[in-house]
Amino acid sequence: MYDGKEQGAKDVNKVSVVIPCYNAGEYLDEAVRSALAQTWQNLEVVIVDDGSTDPSTLELLNKAPWPRTRIFHQQNAGPAAARNHAVREAHGCYILPLDADDRIEPTYIERAVAVLEDRPDVGCVYCKARKFGAERGPWNLPPYTLRELVIDNVIFVTSLYRKADWESVGGYNEKLRHGVEDYDFWVKIVHLGRDVVQLDDYLFNYRIQESSRTISFQDHRAKVVETYAEIFRSNIDFYAAHADMLFEHRFGLYDELQYWRSRYHAVDAFLTRHPRMSRFICIIRKVLSKYRHRKKDK
Repeated sequence: MYDGKEQGAKDVNKVSVVIPCYNAGEYLDEAVRSALAQTWQNLEVVIVDDGSTDPSTLELLNKAPWPRTRIFHQQNAGPAAARNHAVREAHGCYILPLDADDRIEPTYIERAVAVLEDRPDVGCVYCKARKFGAERGPWNLPPYTLRELVIDNVIFVTSLYRKADWESVGGYNEKLRHGVEDYDFWVKIVHLGRDVVQLDDYLFNYRIQESSRTISFQDHRAKVVETYAEIFRSNIDFYAAHADMLFEHRFGLYDELQYWRSRYHAVDAFLTRHPRMSRFICIIRKVLSKYRHRKKDK
């Protein structure tokens, strides 16, 4: 197993690809090999097993068939804690998180490092992304702007940053076990005064699964509210500094809602007078929804 001593403990431009793994043995080999296939060779892979219980995952981790890779184990504490553990162990001055079921294209790290090397003001470099697995095609996130980040996250977790900045912001917030811990992290990085750069190519592949932590989180309103409230409280200075953007967005939503209400007021009045028609429309929607799912499965 690679012990990090081949090129010294902290090379000037070394990249550490950090991978939290929880029962993801089915996909982990693909993720690791996509990291090791990078055109940027001065890198290591640091895997933290987050208390996996799946026998096939544990067997793969015990075999550790990969070069330039170090593996650590911890009791289950969530992805934020696993990433923090991996970054603490990392020898690189640059960090690229990679989830155990995703993949990166061979030139991603080389191109992202070039930006950080050239621009000390940049704190995060990411790219365009494609979805694969249960869903395929471009992942159409809005392009990064400060306003978009104030409203919600537009930067995925697999983005290159400096370990020094991770240290400055105190790492990932381990209270955020349900999801979007990367959003909290990017807010903190930007609040340091760092800029964000998006590469204009599809260099990250994001696996869509039928069920996942992200899907479960989005379907649970109480967890979503609790999580975003924690992000707001822990970044109160950031949101206070950009409160005008928040309220512009809020009142923009009010205007949009008012527009649709006025446009469909007559339809609402008709359905109120004819409740059977409203129930009929609901039935039609359910039938169409089932049809779309069946067609998608084919």
